[in-house]
Amino acid sequence: MRRTPWTLLTILGLLLLPPGGDMAPSQRARRSTAALIARDDFGIPHIFAPDLETAAYAVGYAQAEDRLEELLKNYRRATGTMAEAFGPEFFRHDYEQRLWRHAEVSRANYHRLSPKMRAMIEAFIEGVKAYMREHPEKVPAWAPEIQPWHVVALGRFIIFGWPVGEALADLRRVGITPDVPPGLPPEWRNRWEKASGHFDLVDRGSNAMLIAPWRTAMRAPIAIIDPHLSWYGEFRFYQLRIYAGELAVAGAAILGTPLPALGHSAHCSIAMTTGGPDTADIYEEEVNPEHPRQYRYEGHWRPMRVRPERIGVRRGEHVEWVTVEIEETHHGPIVARRGHTAYAVALPYAEEVELIEQIYEMLTARHIEEMKRALARLQLMAQNVLIGCTSGDIYYARVGRVPIRPEGVDPRRPIPGHTAATEWRGIHPLSDLVQLLNPPSGYMQNCNVTPFAMMRDSPLVPERYIPYIYNASRTAPRHQRGERVTELLEVATRVTEEQALALAFDTGVWHADLWQARLKEAWERAPASAKSADAAIVYELIRQWNRRSDPDSEGALAFYAFKKGLGPALAPHVDPPPTVTDAELQEALARAATWLITTFGSLRVPYGRYFRVGREGGTRTWPVGGGSLNREPNNVGMATPRAITFAPVGDIMLGHAGQSATHIVILTKPPRSYSVVPLGHSDDPKSPHWDDQAEKLFSQGRAAPTYFLRRDELLKHITAQKVVRRTMRRP
Repeated sequence: MRRTPWTLLTILGLLLLPPGGDMAPSQRARRSTAALIARDDFGIPHIFAPDLETAAYAVGYAQAEDRLEELLKNYRRATGTMAEAFGPEFFRHDYEQRLWRHAEVSRANYHRLSPKMRAMIEAFIEGVKAYMREHPEKVPAWAPEIQPWHVVALGRFIIFGWPVGEALADLRRVGITPDVPPGLPPEWRNRWEKASGHFDLVDRGSNAMLIAPWRTAMRAPIAIIDPHLSWYGEFRFYQLRIYAGELAVAGAAILGTPLPALGHSAHCSIAMTTGGPDTADIYEEEVNPEHPRQYRYEGHWRPMRVRPERIGVRRGEHVEWVTVEIEETHHGPIVARRGHTAYAVALPYAEEVELIEQIYEMLTARHIEEMKRALARLQLMAQNVLIGCTSGDIYYARVGRVPIRPEGVDPRRPIPGHTAATEWRGIHPLSDLVQLLNPPSGYMQNCNVTPFAMMRDSPLVPERYIPYIYNASRTAPRHQRGERVTELLEVATRVTEEQALALAFDTGVWHADLWQARLKEAWERAPASAKSADAAIVYELIRQWNRRSDPDSEGALAFYAFKKGLGPALAPHVDPPPTVTDAELQEALARAATWLITTFGSLRVPYGRYFRVGREGGTRTWPVGGGSLNREPNNVGMATPRAITFAPVGDIMLGHAGQSATHIVILTKPPRSYSVVPLGHSDDPKSPHWDDQAEKLFSQGRAAPTYFLRRDELLKHITAQKVVRRTMRRP
């Protein structure tokens, strides 16, 4: 794209001036403010505005310009109206969102947000609508009439997967799965059973690391923020940088929301990974045999609330309306019945709408104490939150909105619901939760591990906490990502920016050396007659391999083929089991050679010939290293810190989830940072930013500078710019 000759600082000066005196009389009753959307080499918007509202307007405009359809889908996802636009396959999804009342609660409680947050959200929605007015040809026929409260509903939709998943795990622990909704017409029942619910699809992995100043070359903390989610749909992050008043941030936002939830400000970095306290319960309700919509509580029969939900389902040009009935007790919606027992999901998030308030406070926190005040709102789902600050502090909190359970209640199983004795006693304050400031180790990592495994000799032991708050144990499974990262951080000293970037994209396979040693024993003991020429080549590739699954590594693919050849019982093992025999290892080498020859016509094949990245449905892919190869249908126990989930597409394995918005932050004053997403910033296949990050950055294990608070550097990389003006009537 041709670079435009303009001076950023000059334009900023023009933007910050009030409108001139040449307005017509009809315009003088209005006031307007302007923002600059400056896009860099990868199309990422850097938004400069005089105030928060104007910045939010520009964010809305930019998001609509880049990914309007996905943004609008996110609002339909959150409000449970996908089937109305896209057909029966989304009916179950929509029913689930109606269960949790995202639309009802968000609309009814929008007024609870502060005037500042409401003004920001409303400006954001105005920005989206402004783009839609200017570009009606881009607006899909199924577009909903978007409202400010949709932003709140979307926040609820995003976080509910975690507590709902916890509750349903409690139910499954006693052998019960959710029922088909009562009142569902018979012709829908088969479709329901075959459909996947939204919360069955959530990929719940991530990496997060913090390194204390005394372990870094620049004597400033380093943060690595590395969420692992799907590269498509609602969890596909949107990169942006915002400069407006007290807000200066670089990070990644959920599309359809005005603020990044992960990233950093001028003062602090924010990383999160899945894991945390137990924040949800199932209550077991005794149902009246004579009146199935009554349940017993404190010796009396109470009526259930029955809430009809009318769900639209598109069939061709027409929409069919299906009414389902949602039954609720005072604990929550009923999701299953067995005989005269009903099971209700109890969520402490049921009436919450203030997530965006907390995110804003986190983004504007200047030090750990202000960050703690923001976290104390307890609006986040169960998460491991890792915070670094330019002050030099590193901090961890295992957060979530945690009910105070009465003594003797086991929250991991359905709880008797007939008595007040088992009711929650409130919500645990942040001070009750697992947390740690400036550990002696000088580092922390949470790659979805127990707090006990976050560092060597972790002081975060379960005995110090209520079990459902710690919600883990001392037992650390052979988790390759976490073990490999701990191994690297434990010996890290004087870490440079380059080393931090390498750590974020590390492709090392932890304990592959144990397999190499065991295979060597088997090979040397085998008679010459058992060593085919092809197997010998595969063995040598594995023996000489550096235990990194880099794109050009022939040894990495040979090891992958060998692990596949061990079969589904042995391949998933991270360490060689004592029971594995020499014969089994020899047979696996032979199978590996056969697979390589059959699949590629050669024994010497680079790892990246098979493992690729690129857009689904696109025509171009690129080699990539790393992988979550302990999660594939054919688990081979070969995960790396660089986590990518692959699926077969034709004759390759194509990435579709895993590293989704990686940030590396050097917390100097001001911070320096780098970021990358796996595909590209735009959803327009004709845009140069549709898959450019996949080609130029992600496939190469690289991230691009954010130019945070470095306007002179940014000026050299601007490829497009647009001034958007927000006009409002004066009060």
